[in-house]
Amino acid sequence: MTMNLIFALIVGVGMGWLLQRVGASNPRVILANLRLENLTIIKFMALTIAVGSIVSYLLSLFVPMHFDIKPLFVAGVLAGGLIFGIGFALSGYCPGTCVVGAAEGRKDALFVILGGIVGALVFTLLYSALEPVFVKQWNYGKVTLASAMHISPVLTAGIMAAVIIAAVKLLPTVTASGRKLGDSA
Repeated sequence: MTMNLIFALIVGVGMGWLLQRVGASNPRVILANLRLENLTIIKFMALTIAVGSIVSYLLSLFVPMHFDIKPLFVAGVLAGGLIFGIGFALSGYCPGTCVVGAAEGRKDALFVILGGIVGALVFTLLYSALEPVFVKQWNYGKVTLASAMHISPVLTAGIMAAVIIAAVKLLPTVTASGRKLGDSA
């Protein structure tokens, strides 16, 4: 158990360092990505998903792992996505990037973290009232792409990673006006 926590801490610090290096802790850089003016964060996150899925599933072939697949609650996912999107649009941060921003000393990121904690508290207090609508309705259980396609999770991870890496490779690094993505003028 202790080794797992140490490993998680090392991975978390490494991921935070990488997020900071690509500018994902800066709301202006995030906004440029959302405007498709600078695809650095989009490419980074896509590659992180690709590499993480391959490494996780390959490791699972040799090391006993338990992937805790969460049930698909469609109404809950839609409501959560809407809340997440509104929070992201208003703050310029997502949960990981606000922690990195706070570590850099960005005071606005502290308010985002506080808002997330308050939101989690409100959800916890209202869970029993929200459960019939957002959890029990349209509950499809623990669905994965691999189970839906009836193929190996490792093969699914490999195919998904290959598609993501190909998409990242095809994404432009220069805008239509000839300006290199990431340039400020």
